[in-house]
Amino acid sequence: MPKKLIITVIIFITIILPPLAAGVENPQSTSTAVTATVLGEPDTPVLISPANNATISSSAPIFIFNPSLGAVYVTHYQLWLDGNLNTNNIGNSTLTITANALTALTEGQHTWMIKALGEYGTSRNSATWTFTIDTTAPLILINQVAGQETSLSSLDLTTIPANLTFSTKQRQPIISGQSEANARITLILTNDSTTTTLTTTALADHTFSLRPDYNLNPGVYSVTVISADLAGNTTTLPEFTVIIASVPRLTISLPSPLPTITIPQLPFGPMPKLPEIFTAWPFLPACSFPLLPWLIILILILYILYLRRRLKKD
Repeated sequence: MPKKLIITVIIFITIILPPLAAGVENPQSTSTAVTATVLGEPDTPVLISPANNATISSSAPIFIFNPSLGAVYVTHYQLWLDGNLNTNNIGNSTLTITANALTALTEGQHTWMIKALGEYGTSRNSATWTFTIDTTAPLILINQVAGQETSLSSLDLTTIPANLTFSTKQRQPIISGQSEANARITLILTNDSTTTTLTTTALADHTFSLRPDYNLNPGVYSVTVISADLAGNTTTLPEFTVIIASVPRLTISLPSPLPTITIPQLPFGPMPKLPEIFTAWPFLPACSFPLLPWLIILILILYILYLRRRLKKD
């Protein structure tokens, strides 16, 4: 065996091997304690407005949400629109937080969410909500007024001449037309003494029809039609007039002079008058005045019996 190899073996046995053997026998003598802290995520931000599935009329809505108030400190928030980061570094607060998009949004459907950024790179996303922007006022088209065909459009006001008037004998005139689906239609009929307001909702096929629930008095009515869509946009059609004519009453003319009416003769003689009855009782004492009502009743009963006997004889 070479001399250098023998020396290397001796050094390994005498110097290196004993510490290794001691470590195997008592492994805890060479260990070091390590402490680690595991961080969680921030609490979920809670969205407030625009509400989920809402329809709004502003292209620059204000986004409102409640912050994360958990144990993990949030350094800032982010606004995400349609899946993309829009606004960064929204400051933290213990109160309700508001944010704005960097630019105006287009009409149509959008999504939004808030991301909370915590310490040490932790984060938590809110729910994702959908909203629709609608800035266009609804169209109003009147097709029929009290059974009369017409074409009045808010899209082209030249179709509505000044002092436009419809005449009808209908006491409950029907006004029908079209507008934006689900829009609220308001019809106002006003004359000198009353105002009648009717409301309905345009159907999915955009049609609507309004009719008073009771007979309107004859007269001249100014008519206003208003449409308001789900986003709050409104359109008012220029006023027109409906005249409800009175229906002439049926008159029966009697002959002149009137014919003479003859009453047939009764089968018995004329009825005696009360003074004659009283004169037939000359012995009636003056002191019996309190009994007079009872005497009159008795006399009437006797007179009825007399008439019955008279009729039997006849």
